[in-house]
Amino acid sequence: MTYAEKFLTVDGLNNVTNEIIFSVLQRYNCFAGCKICYTQQDFKKALPKFNQFIPQTINSDMEQQWFNIFEYFYCVSSIDDIFWMKHNQEHLYKWYQQNDHRFQWGNMTDNNFVRSQPLFVNEFSSNTSIYEISFSAKWLDQIDINDTLDKLKVLYKRNGIQKIKFIFDSEDDYQIPNFKKVLDWTHDVGINKFNSSHHNFLLEMRELDSNDIVKYYDLLASDDGELFSTLNQSDYLQHDNFFMTLQQAIDVDSKPYYNFKQFDHNQHLYNMLSAKIQTYREWANRYNDGSIKPNESSNKHFKYFDWVSKHVKINSNFNFIPSNLLPSNRRYYNKIKTIDYVPTPYGLIKQGTENVVPLMEIINE
Repeated sequence: MTYAEKFLTVDGLNNVTNEIIFSVLQRYNCFAGCKICYTQQDFKKALPKFNQFIPQTINSDMEQQWFNIFEYFYCVSSIDDIFWMKHNQEHLYKWYQQNDHRFQWGNMTDNNFVRSQPLFVNEFSSNTSIYEISFSAKWLDQIDINDTLDKLKVLYKRNGIQKIKFIFDSEDDYQIPNFKKVLDWTHDVGINKFNSSHHNFLLEMRELDSNDIVKYYDLLASDDGELFSTLNQSDYLQHDNFFMTLQQAIDVDSKPYYNFKQFDHNQHLYNMLSAKIQTYREWANRYNDGSIKPNESSNKHFKYFDWVSKHVKINSNFNFIPSNLLPSNRRYYNKIKTIDYVPTPYGLIKQGTENVVPLMEIINE
């Protein structure tokens, strides 16, 4: 697959057509203190200014905006720290309880699983879906595995669990008995085919191999806790702000790629693609000038980022979205089709179009 084909078919608009990760907060933070957390230093750095990004009330107009935006996406996930909200921001906790049926949750990693599992089981409805739970193999090696398995079984029976993600330091982690017990449990309940894994982002990037688990290393690179991922997985909505990455969503000094009073999907798509290319450009430049440590496993990622930054042009006055960028089976496609676009065999074209301007072009090939 060429870089152009990759961008058009598996990158491009992919992150705004599958999952949106939502938070009621204008900036994200988590207080579980997991040792494996690659954003732990980002959380600490943001903490002095974090309070100014906590809404004191949930505005009903903004709430309706959220519910409208959710309709553009296949699934809506939240990774908010509900344990912290329960004990520190009760009004936000109650809002999540009232709207628990709208969300899939993917916030439980190691310590946060211990903190949050009782809340989901005892204080949220069974309609609350658990998308993903992440365990680091080293953490599993240190805890009471029978207690953890019991908690998994209760949560799975009541709410369902779609997948388990494992985080490894080395190939030796595959031999840890407690990891094998959790892996065996996923086989027992039939969710093993959705298992995934990646290396510990706080360490040097590694390509870890196992026939039992889907690997993420083809999608991302890391350097000392900073993640450089092909931005084709999710979009981040922090209250009224959109961000490209989790680390940008944490940084209290970062600027959102789109801040809205009234959500406009055309502006959203243009801003998102522009921000994606700008992010790739910044990463490629840092890699090329040596400020990101060279790593043989990550060369291919940064070459792709560099190519996109030089060869993809986004048109602000677009009126046509090609079908390979936005297929007809995506919810975003079907949502905007009801508002201001008309389907054609080649993609969506804006109502009243005379001179076609595509959303993006490949240039200087």
